[in-house]
Amino acid sequence: MVDREHHDTTSGYGRGMLQLALANAAYVLTAYVVTTITARVLEPADFGTFGVVMAWITILTALLVKGLATSTAREMAAGRVEPVTAWRAGRSLGIRLAIGLAVIGIAASPLAAVLFNSTGHAEQFAIGALGAFTFGVNAVLLAWPTGIRDYSRQALAQVAYALARVALVVGGAIAYGLDGAVVGYVLAPLLSAASIVMRRPADATAIADVRRRMWRHVVPVSLVSVAVTAYFVVDVFALSSVVGEGSPQLGVYVAYGTVAHVPFFLLQAASVAMVPALAAARGAAARAGAIRRTMTDTIVLLAGPTLLLATAGDAAARVVFGRDYQVAELVALPLALATGAVTVLANLVAVDVAVGRLRESLAVAGGGAALVAASAWLVADRATSGQAAAVAWAACVSSLLAMVVLALVVRARHHALLERARTVRGVALASAFAVVPLVASDDIVRTVLAALAGVAWLGLVLRLRLVDLRRGTPVPAALEDPQPPA
Repeated sequence: MVDREHHDTTSGYGRGMLQLALANAAYVLTAYVVTTITARVLEPADFGTFGVVMAWITILTALLVKGLATSTAREMAAGRVEPVTAWRAGRSLGIRLAIGLAVIGIAASPLAAVLFNSTGHAEQFAIGALGAFTFGVNAVLLAWPTGIRDYSRQALAQVAYALARVALVVGGAIAYGLDGAVVGYVLAPLLSAASIVMRRPADATAIADVRRRMWRHVVPVSLVSVAVTAYFVVDVFALSSVVGEGSPQLGVYVAYGTVAHVPFFLLQAASVAMVPALAAARGAAARAGAIRRTMTDTIVLLAGPTLLLATAGDAAARVVFGRDYQVAELVALPLALATGAVTVLANLVAVDVAVGRLRESLAVAGGGAALVAASAWLVADRATSGQAAAVAWAACVSSLLAMVVLALVVRARHHALLERARTVRGVALASAFAVVPLVASDDIVRTVLAALAGVAWLGLVLRLRLVDLRRGTPVPAALEDPQPPA
């Protein structure tokens, strides 16, 4: 019999993260199709407005998507009730929250449009608020494969969403402009939800007590999720409030941000997927080992794209978005570093989410987001030109500071953070490949070199086994269909 206190609950995590990262690579590629076409169809000023509306949708859905999926997956892995019972409780709670949040978002849309200096687009804000419901339904369904650590199904869901978003957002933008793009963004999670409809074991257990327990956990997790998500939107809001929705600087910032945010989107599932792996660990020793393995896998996979974008992100943005979005200052470089910091911060938060101790994480993550907002507004207000670059550097410094503080908090509490040797090798390897694009001065050549270096880097990471490639068992025995007697 395996001692549960020393059982490795992270088996398959590294391999699963690689699957999810590859699926998210498809998500990123299709996102560029969406972003590039939408940017060219809408013009810089309208595209900046589109970015502000997307930020509004992101904030609303962060209250539900990460909080609900994470809390449900944690309850499924904790072992207090059968996983299917925990999922049913999450479904019941999630649908109610999705409807309520959508209603509140619609009612608050006129005020949001005023606050974000987009008074002419209150209707788009109201349409965007419906995303609370559509993304909520998607989150309810996604919680099942997340909770049973079925990484393949999670990857399939991500690819399905990426394809749905291309079809609906691009089609909507071409046919109906800004309104069509917003409607397409809202409908995409519903169209992709079919890929995560799964058969679950029958269960008639009462869920009222489980739902109440989850509610007490969903609220703080949702607040932390909003705090983490805020790092990607408060800078946009701050810049918009200073320069106005029609400023080309806002369009430039949104466009370059889509390039710089690639590492987060590649590993966005990590902070959710690691929660059930850590929650299932029993005992301090098992938990410490799980923290080291999952955090190290994340850092190794994050280092490559982050550092490559730091050296080639601005060139890639100029190539992707064309002449209207070219600026002399570096914008993607600081935003790439900020994105890497926020991705690490999200995974550090996931550690505390798994063990149910969120006070310090909420304070640090929320304080860091507030610092990003304040510093972004301050530098944008004082800059006479190049506001996009000034805000990007402010976001970079503030995000790095928040990451360091939370890393110290997590290490002090759990006496574990990283596997040092594997982390050093992973970061050193990524740094070596990140130098390659710098040999070229032409933007197109530098972008191509960065892409080739990224492929070579990933191949070497796998060859050197810097990521745990063990296979995991996604479905606990309790969930499998009973076998008929022989």
